[in-house]
Amino acid sequence: MQKSTIIWNENQAPVSVYFDDIYFNTQGAVAETKYVFIEGNHLHQRFIQHDKETFIIGETGFGSGLSFLIAWQTFLAFKKEYPNHQLQQLKFISIEKYPLSVTEMKMMHQTAIEDERQLQILAKQLYAYLTDNTCHLDKVSLDVLYDDIQYFPEFLAKQNGLIDAWFFDGFSPAKNPDMWSESLFKSCFQYTSQKGTFATFSAAGFVRRNLINAGFNVIKQKGFGLKREMLTGSKNEIALNK
Repeated sequence: MQKSTIIWNENQAPVSVYFDDIYFNTQGAVAETKYVFIEGNHLHQRFIQHDKETFIIGETGFGSGLSFLIAWQTFLAFKKEYPNHQLQQLKFISIEKYPLSVTEMKMMHQTAIEDERQLQILAKQLYAYLTDNTCHLDKVSLDVLYDDIQYFPEFLAKQNGLIDAWFFDGFSPAKNPDMWSESLFKSCFQYTSQKGTFATFSAAGFVRRNLINAGFNVIKQKGFGLKREMLTGSKNEIALNK
């Protein structure tokens, strides 16, 4: 487990010294995450349609945990609206080669979620959990593999259940190609449920081709803000058309 290092660029965005790429733009980070991963996977509707007790999200690149926090927030909102629904638990599985310290996470979240009171509350629970993982997280479980991406398929094989929604969220494909390889996507496809979906901010040509070659149905859609395109898709066409 290696300690990560971040620097802040001229726009006060956190940058990985390992990949020379930003984790997220601190202004609009929450809105972008919701647009790409929550709406891209149609999570609220998927929660309503889910017929099992647990919904499993898989992620490539835990980073600051912002996507986890927003997925957790989305699930709690669903449970508040549908308290008696069969779906009772969210399971979040991720991987991170260069984990941030809790202090670094707090710095990164300070601006990103400064206007999000509920996310601030959930973030404090996350910090406590990462410091002492005997702490309880409300209606959600978190399991992060702190290792190289090559060990992720083995990690997925040990999980109790298949992935219902993927957040493909590595750094830029040009700077971090291992997180966007055909071999990785093939493993992800293998451990995806029949109704499983994915979303990613990337629309790079080789990413799209690797996803298709892995077996996923892939569509392009409008990206967030000024970004022209992003990719979403599913394991089968039935899920894609819902």
